[in-house]
Amino acid sequence: MWKRFALAAVAAFALLSGPARADMPQTDVDLVKQMTGQPADKIVEALDIYYRLHVSELMVQNIAEDNVANFFATRRANEASVDAGAIAKLEAEGKSISAKRKALTEENRNLRVKLEEVSGIEFLDALIMTPDAPMAKPAAASGDLAAQQERAWKALEAAQTRWREQRMALLEAQQRYDDTRDVHLELVLNDMTRAEIALAEAVGACRLVEAKIAASQGKPISDVLAAL
Repeated sequence: MWKRFALAAVAAFALLSGPARADMPQTDVDLVKQMTGQPADKIVEALDIYYRLHVSELMVQNIAEDNVANFFATRRANEASVDAGAIAKLEAEGKSISAKRKALTEENRNLRVKLEEVSGIEFLDALIMTPDAPMAKPAAASGDLAAQQERAWKALEAAQTRWREQRMALLEAQQRYDDTRDVHLELVLNDMTRAEIALAEAVGACRLVEAKIAASQGKPISDVLAAL
């Protein structure tokens, strides 16, 4: 016991006396600030991975929700004594979901490692704060970046509309569940996460193209992103 205590004390001392680590950035602006001094193209590359990692986090959440939905569907089927073929189909879907969940988790891990390699910052925990959508359409760029900006903005508007519609559907489903319990709420929650994934993809694309425009014009990327 004493030996374990001594080893723990040494480890704690090494942690406290070692070089201070920067906190994991929870916003794209913080990420850019922590990469101050690095080339603009490398910062843009890190931002691209950072936004994709946000989407990946939601996709991992969504496949976990798929697993829950499948579990309840299978249980309801067994309780209702439906035919064996239908139950076998649900069980096969469950295995497919498990395989997809494993692949998405591995992809998430690879994105995290890649982001660490590019940015020089450790990303050990899940990202929490999804980047904000731009409040208004930024000034137009020129050339290919202008076309990218236009596509990204249209995709954002469509994703925001879908998110609002799904949010309303979720609120209505929650009220119905409270009143009657005759709605499969896990399915509606799953659809809500899918809408959040589409929105996160659109927001990331918008913010990334603005970072590219800033880099092409020699503007501070962190200032441009902070103003969106």
